[in-house]
Amino acid sequence: MELIYKKADANDIDALIDLKIKQNIYNCNEDGLVFNNEEKARKNIKKVLLEELNKSIYFYIAIDKSNNRTVASNGVIIHQMVPTTLCLNGKKAYITCVYTDEDYRCKGIQNILMQNILDFLKEIECKKIELDVTNPNAIKLYEKFGFEKDNEKYILNRE
Repeated sequence: MELIYKKADANDIDALIDLKIKQNIYNCNEDGLVFNNEEKARKNIKKVLLEELNKSIYFYIAIDKSNNRTVASNGVIIHQMVPTTLCLNGKKAYITCVYTDEDYRCKGIQNILMQNILDFLKEIECKKIELDVTNPNAIKLYEKFGFEKDNEKYILNRE
């Protein structure tokens, strides 16, 4: 298996949509839920990616060279905040959409994608990086890169 790693561009949007749909289905199955309205989800994801890819949302992807299939992604959203003493340039990153097709898991793919994301964030001088995680394997990955659990976040979910 030979993989190509790269920053996603407009040509990768359909593959990113497919991975995000697979991720949604996987997460719903894990939680005992049913993923509804795939067509609307695809439309909404495409709209956001067309507007924000490589502007405020960046993805790194892994492509299986043998079948030209995108098999994993790792995304990051960059927020420009008002600078504070703890974040002098005001850049804040949120890692999202971390997903690997089931047949490609536990092969170190996310290690490479995470390093690509962190290198990119270092390049743009973004030092405040957050993510949400519950998957034990993912927790190990993030801890390997130095992430620590923080219980200071408050969340309001409106539906």
